[in-house]
Amino acid sequence: MVDAGIKITRNLKVGALDAETDSSLLDKCFVDKGDLDELLDVSNPAAVVLGRTGSGKSALIHKIETSADHCSRLDPNDISVRFLEHSDIIKFFDALDIKLDLFYKLLWRHLLVVEILKLRYDIRNEQDGKRFTDGIFSWLRRDKAKKKAIEYFNEWGDKFWLDTDEHLREITSKLENDTKASIGAKYSGVSLSIDGVEKLSEQERTEIRQRASQVVNGLQIKKLNEVLELLALYSFDDNQKKFYIVIDQLDENWANTSTRCRFIRALIEEIKSFRKIETVKIIAALRKDLLDLVYDQTRDSGFQEEKYEAYMLELKWSTEELTKLVELRINEVFRVQYTKEVVSLDHIFPKPKKGGGQTAIGFILERTLRRPRDVLQFVNEAFNIASERERVSWRALISAEANYSEKRLKSLKEEWGEMYPSFEDTVEILRGLPSTFSRSAINQDRLNDVFIALSEAHNNDPCVKMVHSYFEAKSVKDTDVLYAILQCLYRVGAIGVKVSSLDTFLWAHIDQSSVSKGEVKRSSHLKIHKMLYRALDIETEDKSMFVT
Repeated sequence: MVDAGIKITRNLKVGALDAETDSSLLDKCFVDKGDLDELLDVSNPAAVVLGRTGSGKSALIHKIETSADHCSRLDPNDISVRFLEHSDIIKFFDALDIKLDLFYKLLWRHLLVVEILKLRYDIRNEQDGKRFTDGIFSWLRRDKAKKKAIEYFNEWGDKFWLDTDEHLREITSKLENDTKASIGAKYSGVSLSIDGVEKLSEQERTEIRQRASQVVNGLQIKKLNEVLELLALYSFDDNQKKFYIVIDQLDENWANTSTRCRFIRALIEEIKSFRKIETVKIIAALRKDLLDLVYDQTRDSGFQEEKYEAYMLELKWSTEELTKLVELRINEVFRVQYTKEVVSLDHIFPKPKKGGGQTAIGFILERTLRRPRDVLQFVNEAFNIASERERVSWRALISAEANYSEKRLKSLKEEWGEMYPSFEDTVEILRGLPSTFSRSAINQDRLNDVFIALSEAHNNDPCVKMVHSYFEAKSVKDTDVLYAILQCLYRVGAIGVKVSSLDTFLWAHIDQSSVSKGEVKRSSHLKIHKMLYRALDIETEDKSMFVT
């Protein structure tokens, strides 16, 4: 029997909403869904952890770091990619319309090679670096076939101890010097910058473009191919020792959108390349919507998305797994404060509603996108309302829903701000609608209000672009704008769609992540997600939700 004196104390929480702050509870209350074993298995290609914000990507990365004997973290914020964006030589190549995809791959490969060598040989300073290179040179000289690898270590051997930021600057400086050498004395007076390109004639641009392209295509990526093979034979041949490099925070604003997409695509390519070293695994965490954006912005001829599927591990949570997560955390926070006995959901939450039979945890989960962060946020709100009481009542749960719903709407705006910067205006088309509605429920007045709000914005939001085309009479109908808005609302998880009367509702967080214009057009009914009922004043027939 659990102590009768337990109480929901002021500021009691079942966890913070970010993995960094939540590390203590995360370690004690980790729900093993099998994802950790897949990622730690170096023979398993799954290496890109995919999920929406709050789905547990960073928590899983943290668990890998604490579980593996040899693991290092690379933070994109430490790589100073913004330095590249402001670099004259990079602007020079952009002005000449020369693709730098190979250069970005080279950067990642070099940074990753350096990082795994630091991890393997405990290289922390210049002396450690010299000790390593002396050892590898003595072995390399016996094999003349490794000429390119020798060249690479000759060039970089004394720099392995440098920070990633310094490495990036060294490689960029080399690109600039190689370019100067390539264009030769004839163009020695040309400034390798945007200004320099603007002063060139078309014929001069063409010639310099050809020469500069040869520099990019001739980068030492071939040397690094041999280096990977060499490392597999010489440094990472012990199957009992596994090495991991983890990369998180790729979702953050560490570079502009275009550069970030190119860099992430290059990283995914390099994760594939490092499969050559059987005891090494590069693992990255990435938002699903950001991956879609990467594919859209870097898609070239011959691109096949299915070639990357084996490397993706998408995080999905079942009702049972989320329930277990909440139970483990509730038991842990009450164990620390009150009792060593097990405290379950039944001890803290109200009994099922009369008549309907819905459980409290069922009520909570229906108002989430089935992600740990959503569930923990709702439980924390409920604890806040029920502060100083022995348990959460239905009244407290309903009150908590109002606060939670407002925060969920705000979180959606933040989560999708890069792709849909005007989402705050777009979502207003749902305000006050019935929970389930047809397109005809969106009358012209409602449509016009949203159109006007979107027309005042000037950004890359697809809905804004469509509205501008509509007002500029570019063969865009008001229904076309409506379809774009509904596609946006589906993608962010605000609505579900029923494509035909015989189908069930589709949801982005459960079924397919996006719907086509044709699917929206055929939709017989649409349904607003329960997480937004209170924030958007949605009409509902469920009067039982106001029970006391």
